[in-house]
Amino acid sequence: MAALKDYYRVLGVKEDAGKAEIKKVFRKLAREFHPDRNQDKPGAEERFKEVQEAYEVLSNDANRRKYDRVRKNPFGGGFEGMFTSGRGEQFYQAPDGTFVRVDDPGGRGGYRSEGPLGGLGDIFSQFFGSGEPAQREKGRRSTTDTKRTVRLSFKRMLTGGKVRIEVGGKKIQVPFPKGVHDGYRVRVPGKGRVGPDGRPGDLYVTFRVTEHHDFERTGNDIHTRVSISAMDAILGVYRSVNSPYGKKIKLRLPAGVQPGEVLRVRGQGIETEKGKGNLLVHVQVEIPTNLTKEQRETLELAAKAAGIR
Repeated sequence: MAALKDYYRVLGVKEDAGKAEIKKVFRKLAREFHPDRNQDKPGAEERFKEVQEAYEVLSNDANRRKYDRVRKNPFGGGFEGMFTSGRGEQFYQAPDGTFVRVDDPGGRGGYRSEGPLGGLGDIFSQFFGSGEPAQREKGRRSTTDTKRTVRLSFKRMLTGGKVRIEVGGKKIQVPFPKGVHDGYRVRVPGKGRVGPDGRPGDLYVTFRVTEHHDFERTGNDIHTRVSISAMDAILGVYRSVNSPYGKKIKLRLPAGVQPGEVLRVRGQGIETEKGKGNLLVHVQVEIPTNLTKEQRETLELAAKAAGIR
């Protein structure tokens, strides 16, 4: 069992914060850490869930009162002490926060609600679940949950669709959104393997996207390259580049464009249900290495006319 979380700290509010303030802060944090807006940021989804959990407790008056009682109880928060129940049984709090009966050789004494603690077990169970049954459920699900990895081509990633997964002889259609990012995971409840008790686990599908030789993805932006000659860089030139969707885009490279310069084409990156990224074109300048005598003389004349030499 984990230590009691400080939900006030999770939301960044004081203990006497009102419901309106808690709601306002929650909405701000939920927008900031929403998984759809942080697909390439590890940890954002867990932070989002933590914020949701804190709000569900602190926004409900009854839950908040129970939480505050447990939080302020001297036996909470990892205090390694002992207490005696109304029946004279002695309990201690283990380092992991679990209350264990002293005479229980297996260390499986559960939470107790009788005696001077007055319902402490019920409150702890609400926030953490009862110890042994929760562990059994976790163990059962770990053996019946099913994991699959699906590799998508770059082209198929762009359009979205469905993949067919076979689990236990059954075929399951699993949808994925357009523009799905590499590492995206979908949970399909109740579609995992069936355990000995007849209950199925969950199906977890992870999508892996094959890299493209012409494009590199950062978030929903796409990076590509265009090569031009040194003379084109000096004088300026028009070039056509491909978008990830196969669209030809005519691009003007201005006179004096520098090697490594990046030109942005708005809205031509990856398209998701939330919007479109940009196409970022990196300029590569090719410097000739085998000039003829005539070419060199011509360039020398041009350099002198430009005052370079």
